[in-house]
Amino acid sequence: MAEIIMPKMGDAMTEGKVVRWYKKQGDSVKKGEPVLEIETDKVNLDLEAEEDGVISEIVVEEGATAEVGAALAIIGGEGAAEKPKKSQAKKSEEAPAKEESEEEAESEEESEFEDEEESEAEEEEEEEEEEEEEEEKPSKAAKGKEPARKKPEVAKAPSDGETPKRDVSEPPPSAATKSAPPAKTGGDTRHIRSSPLARRMASHLGVDLGNLKGSGPSGRVIASDVKRAAEGGGAPASRPAKEEKAKPVLPPLQDLQDATIPLSAMRKTIARRLGESLGPIPHFFLTIEADVSELQRLREQISEISGVKVSVNDFVIRATALALRHHPNVNSSFTETAIEQHGEIHVGVAVATPEGLITPVIRNADGKSVAEIAGEVRELAGRARNRKLRPDEYQGSTITISNLGMFGIEEFTAVINPPNVAILAIGAAMEKAVVIDRKIRIRERMKVTMSCDHRVVDGAAGAEYLRTLKVYLEQPLRLVL
Repeated sequence: MAEIIMPKMGDAMTEGKVVRWYKKQGDSVKKGEPVLEIETDKVNLDLEAEEDGVISEIVVEEGATAEVGAALAIIGGEGAAEKPKKSQAKKSEEAPAKEESEEEAESEEESEFEDEEESEAEEEEEEEEEEEEEEEKPSKAAKGKEPARKKPEVAKAPSDGETPKRDVSEPPPSAATKSAPPAKTGGDTRHIRSSPLARRMASHLGVDLGNLKGSGPSGRVIASDVKRAAEGGGAPASRPAKEEKAKPVLPPLQDLQDATIPLSAMRKTIARRLGESLGPIPHFFLTIEADVSELQRLREQISEISGVKVSVNDFVIRATALALRHHPNVNSSFTETAIEQHGEIHVGVAVATPEGLITPVIRNADGKSVAEIAGEVRELAGRARNRKLRPDEYQGSTITISNLGMFGIEEFTAVINPPNVAILAIGAAMEKAVVIDRKIRIRERMKVTMSCDHRVVDGAAGAEYLRTLKVYLEQPLRLVL
């Protein structure tokens, strides 16, 4: 006979909730077979049978909570099942979880979307290499003095007798638009700077590449430009497109009604931990503004060339980790008897979920490339939203990052995530007029606010860390070399 008990999935966990039973009383089970799903303060997970047998008793019904270590079910040998006991269970006021079929459909849809994106990125990378080889051929032929290059004349420009001397690799944008535009299907669009995927998408969607302004390096038209043009009736994907995208959109109106929403296990933990943080921990805040114009250009080039979707936050994570190497006092924890400095750098990244905030951890972030960080953040964030993280994937951070820039928030302060002694609040990268060499220039600027635990990090120490972080953000080549 064996018991299935409520496990302890973290130091702060005191109870868990039974979401659903996969087996019912009297069902046979095999060792390692999932028997039920539980909800903890951070994740949902399946509990497995520890030996073969029959579920002779279900102690805690669906929707009820039980303390850590309490028996949830009893697995016995073959025989009649007893009636369930409910003495150790506490009835939860929360509604039952969603049906399993909905959850499976959601996860399948998400995995299909991720697979499609990955295959598209790989395909674009392969075609990029092919295009580079093709573009090298005309330049080599030009060196060999072959005057009879007539292929570019397909562009229907009979008025210009000097067409063969035209630089095929990079013609002026005006020439690409004012001369005969390429046909929407089957026309020669090679003279327009564009990625292979962008040309293929334009052909399928009926978008004229000649009417687009590329947002890629050197004005190159990329797939996102074509997609935006198809969705917005051919709007150019340049600076005006960004302005259009920034237009405020109101969320749908909601029906207001009185309601009592029971606290989930995650929301209870958030409430408790924030009370433990902002009260006992003496916070103070430091803000610095960094010029991220070069970082944005480098990010676009990496995304275009490698096909890996890299965000500003991925650069911030690596910069945060590398800056900690210069300031180990910030990579610390406070205890009642000592300050513990950590020998490894683990960056927690705040991820919003429907039930609250969770912080997946990028371990040894200082030793990973920006592309590696991008892939890991995307994978962890996806599983965090589905409540499928393991405890070791959201515990053990040495510093935390919270980014609200994607919501247009320019500046904010964040509450320290114990036992960290600092958290960085990242604002939006915004175009601003700044004075450089006594001239007004338009640059992209981003504010970073650091919340510090004054018991460990003094004002000067926090300021020095932010100054180092700013160097990494404003000289982004340091993050990829």
